Amino acid sequence: MLMHTLLFSVKFVKCFCFLFHCIEARIQKRMEQFVYGHFDSRDKPPPILIKHLQKDTISASASQKLCLFKLFPVIFFDVVDKLPSFIVYKQLREIIDLVLSDPFRKNWLPTPRDLAHTFQHSMIKHFPRQVVPKVHFCTEYDQVIGDYGPAIKQWSMRYESYHFYFKKIALRSNNYKNMPKMLATRYRLKQAFSSFRMTQLFHGDQAIKIQKIKNNMFNNEMKYVIINHFGNIDMSKDLLQCYKFRHENIEYCRSSVYIVSLMNVTEAPQFAQVINIIKLTHKWWLLVDILTTVGYDDKLCAWEIKSMDKFVILDPSSMKYYHKALDIYEVDNSTFVTFTARLTLH
Repeated sequence: MLMHTLLFSVKFVKCFCFLFHCIEARIQKRMEQFVYGHFDSRDKPPPILIKHLQKDTISASASQKLCLFKLFPVIFFDVVDKLPSFIVYKQLREIIDLVLSDPFRKNWLPTPRDLAHTFQHSMIKHFPRQVVPKVHFCTEYDQVIGDYGPAIKQWSMRYESYHFYFKKIALRSNNYKNMPKMLATRYRLKQAFSSFRMTQLFHGDQAIKIQKIKNNMFNNEMKYVIINHFGNIDMSKDLLQCYKFRHENIEYCRSSVYIVSLMNVTEAPQFAQVINIIKLTHKWWLLVDILTTVGYDDKLCAWEIKSMDKFVILDPSSMKYYHKALDIYEVDNSTFVTFTARLTLH
């Protein structure tokens, strides 16, 4: 529901046409040149074409629109602060961060309602022709969350994904005699195969691209941390490494950033970047760099992070899950991570 209720307003990118000369070509070129991270590339949105802007629409799926919405200030970092209508994005971003929060504090309930009313006034001021009934629906999120719990537990993204799968099969099969039976049979066979594959082939932890470790892969600080944790070992003989590691349905990938904790007072996230995934005997460990959280950038709607070469070895089994893996983006010689959710310790 969230994607089809709120994210329609990403069409405000069209305001570039009224503020800059030949900005349509800049939008398309910028989106084509932008390098998406490992995890965001799975939902990489297609380039915004001029014909799409002329029709007041963006041709993309719900997950691609969410990816574009999340990375919009990062992609167009040099022009967003020049847009008078950028306040619409910031208000909508605050609403989505609250709606996607899990857990959700009860004392947050008045905030979405106030933000929704402010968002309506901003839409009427900047985009009066694009105010549709869905703008009013977002004012009911505080009631929905108060009655049924976090809205992210009720969203229809998985339904849309399965609906897309069934539509694709229906069009490709050319079987219109008993379509419900055909779709149900194919889906049940797929589920049976996936269940067998997961239980037989990928039981337990899964490591991808296992290789031996060379002596020159670690600097002195990393070697000190490894020896201090494992003792006096021969790294080239006793240790193995992998590129990806899946533990309890959480995928750990090298160079990706994860939220390992929240600060007690401010609840600011503490980030850690996976430097390497190493194995000693029969157990995998994460060699991470505990990053310094500089602060939250209101312009980019992202957290600025900085590496201080504070290396630590963590056990994947002892890590608490706050959010999925994040990608690092560099803007003006600074590094940022962005995600859509408000995290809390309570």
